Amino acid sequence: MAGSIDEQAVMAQVKQGAAGQYLQELFESIRSKCYEKCVTRPSSSLSSSEQKCLANCCDRYVEATAVVSQAVMSHVAKQGGM
Repeated sequence: MAGSIDEQAVMAQVKQGAAGQYLQELFESIRSKCYEKCVTRPSSSLSSSEQKCLANCCDRYVEATAVVSQAVMSHVAKQGGM
């Protein structure tokens, strides 16, 4: 029983680490892609159009990522899980 609890704790830590890594990679990807698309002339502040573009870009990127993630999870579930 103690081995099972230790194993569960390790698995929880691994899952938490993987989730943190995923979020960091998602943030970096959004930041680089949306910045490249929306910020035409870097300066000390963003114009209102750049702010709006960045907000829309981030929203679309998160929505697209959610759709892709759901499709992958659905496919994995149909294949019998991981």
